Amino acid sequence: MRPDRLFGAGWFALGAAVLVASWRMDRLEGLHINPWSVPGLLPGLLGALMMFFGAALFLRAPAPDGAETSSAVPSGRIWLALALCVGYAGGLIGHELPFWLTSAAFMFVAIVAFRWLDRDAEAPAGLGRLALESAAIALSASVAISLLFQEVFLVRLP
Repeated sequence: MRPDRLFGAGWFALGAAVLVASWRMDRLEGLHINPWSVPGLLPGLLGALMMFFGAALFLRAPAPDGAETSSAVPSGRIWLALALCVGYAGGLIGHELPFWLTSAAFMFVAIVAFRWLDRDAEAPAGLGRLALESAAIALSASVAISLLFQEVFLVRLP
Protein backbone atom coordinates (compact mmCIF):
# COMPACT_ATOMS: atom_id res chain seq x y z
CA MET A 1 0.00 0.00 0.00
CA ARG A 2 1.31 3.45 -0.91
CA PRO A 3 2.22 5.78 1.98
CA ASP A 4 -0.48 8.29 0.94
CA ARG A 5 -3.15 5.62 1.14
CA LEU A 6 -1.82 4.37 4.45
CA PHE A 7 -1.76 7.84 6.01
CA GLY A 8 -5.18 8.66 4.51
CA ALA A 9 -6.68 5.55 6.06
CA GLY A 10 -5.02 6.36 9.38
CA TRP A 11 -6.35 9.94 9.43
CA PHE A 12 -9.81 8.69 8.49
CA ALA A 13 -9.78 6.16 11.34
CA LEU A 14 -8.51 8.75 13.84
CA GLY A 15 -11.16 11.23 12.69
CA ALA A 16 -13.86 8.59 13.08
CA ALA A 17 -12.69 7.84 16.63
CA VAL A 18 -12.73 11.55 17.52
CA LEU A 19 -16.19 11.98 15.98
CA VAL A 20 -17.62 9.01 17.89
CA ALA A 21 -16.04 10.17 21.18
CA SER A 22 -17.37 13.70 20.73
CA TRP A 23 -20.86 12.35 19.93
CA ARG A 24 -20.83 10.41 23.20
CA MET A 25 -19.94 13.49 25.30
CA ASP A 26 -22.54 14.92 27.67
CA ARG A 27 -24.54 17.66 25.96
CA LEU A 28 -25.53 19.31 29.25
CA GLU A 29 -29.21 19.60 28.29
CA GLY A 30 -30.17 19.74 31.96
CA LEU A 31 -28.22 22.98 32.33
CA HIS A 32 -29.98 24.56 29.31
CA ILE A 33 -26.68 25.01 27.46
CA ASN A 34 -26.84 26.68 24.06
CA PRO A 35 -26.57 23.91 21.42
CA TRP A 36 -23.75 25.84 19.71
CA SER A 37 -21.60 25.69 22.84
CA VAL A 38 -21.94 22.03 23.81
CA PRO A 39 -18.64 20.39 24.79
CA GLY A 40 -18.49 17.91 21.89
CA LEU A 41 -19.25 20.29 19.02
CA LEU A 42 -15.73 21.44 18.11
CA PRO A 43 -14.09 18.01 18.51
CA GLY A 44 -16.88 16.52 16.40
CA LEU A 45 -16.30 19.05 13.63
CA LEU A 46 -12.56 18.42 13.77
CA GLY A 47 -13.13 14.66 13.63
CA ALA A 48 -15.40 15.05 10.60
CA LEU A 49 -12.78 17.23 8.89
CA MET A 50 -10.05 14.69 9.64
CA MET A 51 -12.25 12.01 8.07
CA PHE A 52 -12.89 14.18 5.00
CA PHE A 53 -9.24 15.03 4.42
CA GLY A 54 -8.11 11.48 5.22
CA ALA A 55 -10.52 10.19 2.58
CA ALA A 56 -9.29 12.81 0.12
CA LEU A 57 -5.67 11.80 0.76
CA PHE A 58 -6.56 8.13 0.34
CA LEU A 59 -8.50 8.69 -2.88
CA ARG A 60 -6.05 11.07 -4.54
CA ALA A 61 -3.11 8.71 -4.15
CA PRO A 62 -2.32 7.04 -7.45
CA ALA A 63 -3.14 3.37 -7.58
CA PRO A 64 -0.04 1.20 -7.53
CA ASP A 65 0.68 -0.61 -10.77
CA GLY A 66 2.66 -3.77 -11.19
CA ALA A 67 5.88 -2.03 -12.31
CA GLU A 68 5.98 0.41 -9.44
CA THR A 69 7.71 -0.48 -6.22
CA SER A 70 6.51 0.90 -2.92
CA SER A 71 8.13 4.26 -2.29
CA ALA A 72 9.80 4.71 1.04
CA VAL A 73 8.26 7.03 3.59
CA PRO A 74 10.64 9.90 4.39
CA SER A 75 11.04 8.73 7.97
CA GLY A 76 13.58 11.44 8.85
CA ARG A 77 10.96 14.14 8.30
CA ILE A 78 8.39 12.21 10.32
CA TRP A 79 10.80 11.81 13.23
CA LEU A 80 11.73 15.50 13.03
CA ALA A 81 8.05 16.51 13.15
CA LEU A 82 7.41 14.12 16.03
CA ALA A 83 10.40 15.42 18.00
CA LEU A 84 9.38 19.04 17.43
CA CYS A 85 5.76 18.41 18.47
CA VAL A 86 6.68 16.40 21.58
CA GLY A 87 9.28 19.01 22.52
CA TYR A 88 6.71 21.77 22.12
CA ALA A 89 3.95 20.03 24.06
CA GLY A 90 6.16 18.55 26.75
CA GLY A 91 8.96 21.03 27.02
CA LEU A 92 7.65 24.47 26.18
CA ILE A 93 3.96 24.73 27.06
CA GLY A 94 3.19 25.57 30.68
CA HIS A 95 6.74 26.34 31.82
CA GLU A 96 6.47 29.99 32.89
CA LEU A 97 6.74 31.38 29.34
CA PRO A 98 3.76 33.01 27.62
CA PHE A 99 1.86 30.93 25.09
CA TRP A 100 2.45 33.33 22.19
CA LEU A 101 6.22 33.23 22.74
CA THR A 102 6.53 29.45 23.02
CA SER A 103 4.25 28.96 20.02
CA ALA A 104 6.21 31.47 17.96
CA ALA A 105 9.47 29.73 18.88
CA PHE A 106 8.06 26.31 17.96
CA MET A 107 6.68 27.53 14.63
CA PHE A 108 9.92 29.36 13.82
CA VAL A 109 12.07 26.27 14.41
CA ALA A 110 9.65 24.02 12.52
CA ILE A 111 9.38 26.35 9.52
CA VAL A 112 13.13 26.87 9.29
CA ALA A 113 13.87 23.15 9.67
CA PHE A 114 11.44 21.97 7.01
CA ARG A 115 12.15 24.80 4.59
CA TRP A 116 15.87 24.13 4.97
CA LEU A 117 15.28 20.47 4.12
CA ASP A 118 13.23 21.52 1.05
CA ARG A 119 15.72 24.06 -0.29
CA ASP A 120 17.24 23.67 -3.71
CA ALA A 121 20.85 22.51 -3.39
CA GLU A 122 21.99 24.65 -6.36
CA ALA A 123 20.34 27.84 -5.08
CA PRO A 124 22.26 30.16 -2.78
CA ALA A 125 21.73 29.34 0.88
CA GLY A 126 19.93 32.56 1.90
CA LEU A 127 19.74 31.55 5.56
CA GLY A 128 19.16 35.16 6.62
CA ARG A 129 16.16 35.59 4.35
CA LEU A 130 14.83 32.18 5.34
CA ALA A 131 15.10 33.07 9.03
CA LEU A 132 13.48 36.49 8.54
CA GLU A 133 10.54 35.11 6.56
CA SER A 134 10.09 32.26 9.03
CA ALA A 135 10.14 34.65 11.99
CA ALA A 136 7.50 36.87 10.35
CA ILE A 137 5.23 33.89 9.66
CA ALA A 138 5.73 32.43 13.15
CA LEU A 139 5.09 35.70 14.99
CA SER A 140 2.04 36.55 12.87
CA ALA A 141 0.51 33.11 13.32
CA SER A 142 1.26 33.04 17.04
CA VAL A 143 -0.36 36.42 17.67
CA ALA A 144 -3.38 35.51 15.52
CA ILE A 145 -3.86 32.18 17.31
CA SER A 146 -3.50 33.78 20.75
CA LEU A 147 -6.01 36.52 19.92
CA LEU A 148 -8.44 34.01 18.43
CA PHE A 149 -8.43 31.84 21.54
CA GLN A 150 -8.52 34.70 24.04
CA GLU A 151 -10.97 37.05 22.30
CA VAL A 152 -13.23 34.73 20.29
CA PHE A 153 -13.20 31.43 22.21
CA LEU A 154 -12.65 33.19 25.58
CA VAL A 155 -9.99 30.67 26.58
CA ARG A 156 -7.27 31.92 28.88
CA LEU A 157 -3.96 30.63 27.56
CA PRO A 158 -0.96 29.78 29.77
